[in-house]
Amino acid sequence: MQDLGFLAFTLPQVEILMPTKQPRGQGLTLEQKLTNQVLHHRRLRIEQVNSSVKRRRMVKDQIRLWKAGVRDLVMDICCALHHFRGRLTPWQPMV
Repeated sequence: MQDLGFLAFTLPQVEILMPTKQPRGQGLTLEQKLTNQVLHHRRLRIEQVNSSVKRRRMVKDQIRLWKAGVRDLVMDICCALHHFRGRLTPWQPMV
């Protein structure tokens, strides 16, 4: 998923999904509208997960640990805590 803030960022062998922008003075086709809706719902869920992971201040604030692999380990632990929290709330569907 990509938005206008990361247009120049590319990775090899990665498919970039971006919503179709409406041309000036014209409308989108029905297929383009449906595709944009699907991308919107996927992006919405991704942003909700990102905000849930950022509840841990270790991820949000600047990490001053410079040893190799520590920052990745912090992110892995925060993601694991997010999944653990999601499994403890049975009334929310896991997506």
